[in-house]
Amino acid sequence: MNKKTPPATPRQLDKSDFRRLSTFIHNTFGIYLPDRKYYLLQNRLQPRLKKLGFTSFSDYVDYVLQQDKKGEEVFEMIDVVSTNKTEFFREKEHFDIFQNELLPCFYGQYIKTWSAGCSSGEEAYSLSMVLDEEKQTGRIAGFMVYGNDISQSILNKAVKAIYPFDQAKSIPPNYRHKYLLRSKDKENPTIRIVPKLRAKTRFVWENLVGEHDSMPNDFQFIFCRNTLIYFDQETQLRVVDRLTKHLASGGFLILGHSESLVNRIPKGLKLYSPTIYKKEI
Repeated sequence: MNKKTPPATPRQLDKSDFRRLSTFIHNTFGIYLPDRKYYLLQNRLQPRLKKLGFTSFSDYVDYVLQQDKKGEEVFEMIDVVSTNKTEFFREKEHFDIFQNELLPCFYGQYIKTWSAGCSSGEEAYSLSMVLDEEKQTGRIAGFMVYGNDISQSILNKAVKAIYPFDQAKSIPPNYRHKYLLRSKDKENPTIRIVPKLRAKTRFVWENLVGEHDSMPNDFQFIFCRNTLIYFDQETQLRVVDRLTKHLASGGFLILGHSESLVNRIPKGLKLYSPTIYKKEI
């Protein structure tokens, strides 16, 4: 009986093919891949080449750039290239400021919040927990949290809202029993966000540097944290300008702690506190 020959290991990514692909990724999705990201790109794409039967990176790049008419492999590629690191209540001080300082500016209103670059949804659901608490006290009329990402597979995880049990550790204890469902699988325990919060979130595929723009224009809050770090400075400013247009007057843009816009604050924004910007009325 003949053994099935395993697929050949793809050869190394040629530097010229790296630049072809990195330029395409930058122009299409805004993600900046300098030369130091060469090995990262090569290693992350190896499984895609093996799955499709390519033994040459050059052939794969030709396929992505010239033959993938429906764009199906482009989306598979960006799924493995993009970084999706997140957690519940990440950089918790932002949530404290959000609840105690920023949200009172809009008491009595229906609150719309956008988690831009939402990954698998932990930030969006963290915001939903805070907003649901405020809704129960009567301080806000209601809320909806939107999330977008360029990875369709990671958005599917956000919609399902099922996470490893260990991720509950970063959720405040008083929220855990109210907003989490625990699986009965003792070998592989998971948590799931309760239905009433899932109903108050809306996840969409959207490219922050693409032409398609489907988001509302009246968000009181936009969280875009640890997303701009993957863009070069020019793209960062383009994205921030786009997000600013979706803010209501007096609304707030909250960036990650490593993403300050000091000395290059776009028109229409003013600094409220480090990494938090307010849209001028």
